[in-house]
Amino acid sequence: IKEIRRREPDIMFRARGIGNYGDYFTPERFVPGDKQNTGMPWFVIYPLARSFSYDPDAGNYKGAKWIVHTLVDTIAKGGNFEIGIGPDGNGRFHPTAVSQMKEAGDWMKVHAEAIYGTRPRDGTGWRDGDNVRFTRSKDGEIVYAICLEWPTEAQLVLHQIQAEPGSEIVLLGRDGTIPWRADRGNIVVDVGSVSPRPHSFAYVLKIHGR
Repeated sequence: IKEIRRREPDIMFRARGIGNYGDYFTPERFVPGDKQNTGMPWFVIYPLARSFSYDPDAGNYKGAKWIVHTLVDTIAKGGNFEIGIGPDGNGRFHPTAVSQMKEAGDWMKVHAEAIYGTRPRDGTGWRDGDNVRFTRSKDGEIVYAICLEWPTEAQLVLHQIQAEPGSEIVLLGRDGTIPWRADRGNIVVDVGSVSPRPHSFAYVLKIHGR
């Protein structure tokens, strides 16, 4: 490893079986429970079916909702996500795997700005309860509140978020703004005033705040 680094200083090694010589960490089949499981960059690797090899049983594929939720949970904590899908002996992927990836891709087309190029929030600010994950824009001017399920109450209270008076909150994929108010350091969003996109895997509120 030392010799390879000497020959190619910009090379990166996966930290698996080589201890302190590694450059990035790859948790396998789990998402770290907190924002930072290690001091080095990391990305989750997780098979869509039972294993990283081809699986002929369509019932073993976890679904597009699982892809989106795992992606959101990982990105909110500052990691990246790699899905493992194995081809069959002819190099073809299972139709179910292809379909689920395309469904997740359709979600990404609408909500990509809440995922690509974003950053985790400081401290414990990556989550709000079990249902909400946060990301932020690179310049820190926008916070994305990603609801894994559409809120059951008409008002959604988001803790640890501050927004300037007159700031806009929008639901990605829908036109128009959503009414909101400040309340003791939190913001209360009137989600009952809007209709979410039907059958979405997660819902993203774009907030001009911090």
